[in-house]
Amino acid sequence: MTTLMDTHAHGVDEVKALEVSLGFRVPDPGTTEAACRDLIRVLEARVGRQQEETRRAAELSRPFSDALLGTPGLEKAVEPMRADQKTRMTEKVTPSPLPQTPVSPLDAQFRASVNFAVKVPPYDGDFATGAGARVDKNLGTFSLDLQVFGGSDSCYLSFGSWFYTPQDNPFQRFAAPIEFNKHWRQHAMGYVAHSNFSTFVSVHDGTTNTDAIPPIRVQPSWSDGVGWAEEHGEDVDGDFTIAEVFFPATAGHVYFCQLAFSASVDADSGLFGFADSTIHLNGRVPRLVLGSLF
Repeated sequence: MTTLMDTHAHGVDEVKALEVSLGFRVPDPGTTEAACRDLIRVLEARVGRQQEETRRAAELSRPFSDALLGTPGLEKAVEPMRADQKTRMTEKVTPSPLPQTPVSPLDAQFRASVNFAVKVPPYDGDFATGAGARVDKNLGTFSLDLQVFGGSDSCYLSFGSWFYTPQDNPFQRFAAPIEFNKHWRQHAMGYVAHSNFSTFVSVHDGTTNTDAIPPIRVQPSWSDGVGWAEEHGEDVDGDFTIAEVFFPATAGHVYFCQLAFSASVDADSGLFGFADSTIHLNGRVPRLVLGSLF
């Protein structure tokens, strides 16, 4: 074991210097963005298939709902529900603000001898698509906001950092603590509404340009639907979880380790009204941890 391999770098500048001395260079921004985009495309395809099934089911049930809602006396009975929907259309649920204090640069670490690293903001790359998605790699913060009253919408984001491993490890651990607030709710007024949110962990091998592991779904995630006069939802501030995955690391390879989030809402409508669905989730990832089992 060389002295270099035993060196424990602490702090952003020291970590970068040690990685450079081992032969690592952060890939260019275009390569990083491509890794983010590729993961988002996979998530968009998944949500697209899901929303197509939801739309198909809604189209099949809509004539039945219209017929029942047209029953004499029922239209008057649901008028309070319509009035409540109109009120909600003018209201916005705002998640609690996140701490804006950045993580100390001294939290960054790299111990080459055991493939252990801690990455902190600013991360190496981020990407967002959809009007409701926002991400800041410099602070490690993100938010996804969607709301529909009849119709559908979706948004996606990802961010991560590169990891260089000087040694083989068949069980390399990638973990990320996630602090988040979530507020989601859906109402059905004779028609149906759905809410879907997923968090994914992904590792891309930048040396071979292949996935070290495919996207793996972790928490926070949910999939929920309502029909007729149902209402479902959650309002949680200050929640916390740790997302983790294991992958085979090859000596001398570089890996883009990232988190990704997808959110989608669907709400059907017809002759006598509409359903609605809302998601507001924001959070912060203060560090990414690459820790070995051995």
